[in-house]
Amino acid sequence: MSKAEYRSAVRSRQLINAALADLLQEKALEKITVTDIVRRAGINRGTFYVHYLNVPDVLQHLIDNTFSMLREKVFESPPHEVSEYPSALFQCIQMELEKDMAFYQKVINSSAYPMMQKNLLDMILEYLHQFEDRMGFGDHAQYMLMLHFCAGGIACLYQEWFAGKIEMSLPELTEHAAHMLQKILEAN
Repeated sequence: MSKAEYRSAVRSRQLINAALADLLQEKALEKITVTDIVRRAGINRGTFYVHYLNVPDVLQHLIDNTFSMLREKVFESPPHEVSEYPSALFQCIQMELEKDMAFYQKVINSSAYPMMQKNLLDMILEYLHQFEDRMGFGDHAQYMLMLHFCAGGIACLYQEWFAGKIEMSLPELTEHAAHMLQKILEAN
């Protein structure tokens, strides 16, 4: 593939992704059609089908790509000190969100958020679970319950922030959330 063809393919996917994010603000995912996307993106159906099978496939690719990159950052160099776990996690999430705040705001405030939330919950649980032995918990069931509680709260926190219900900057949210999670982990 030549550079021009590659740039064209990247541009087409970006147009499709942006069109889907915009349409998610107007209607539920299940009501969005390929026709809606190609009209909004200004491309033809053939271009759409070169890249995706259907509308849910677009969203699934977006989520998979987002969490693939996020997981790489989160798991590439785990912190050595227990006190650094929450901060490292939230900083990685913040960096990913800052790459395209408008897109994430649209998806998180749409009917598609449950798909993204599931991936976020799974990643947070996996990240925190790997430190169970270092945390000094004796009761595995209690630790897992606490992790589910924290992961659900974190996912909800970002949803509320993007909805404008939490008035602080993303770096402030990152700092406060990491501090709260650290306190919860230390208390147990």
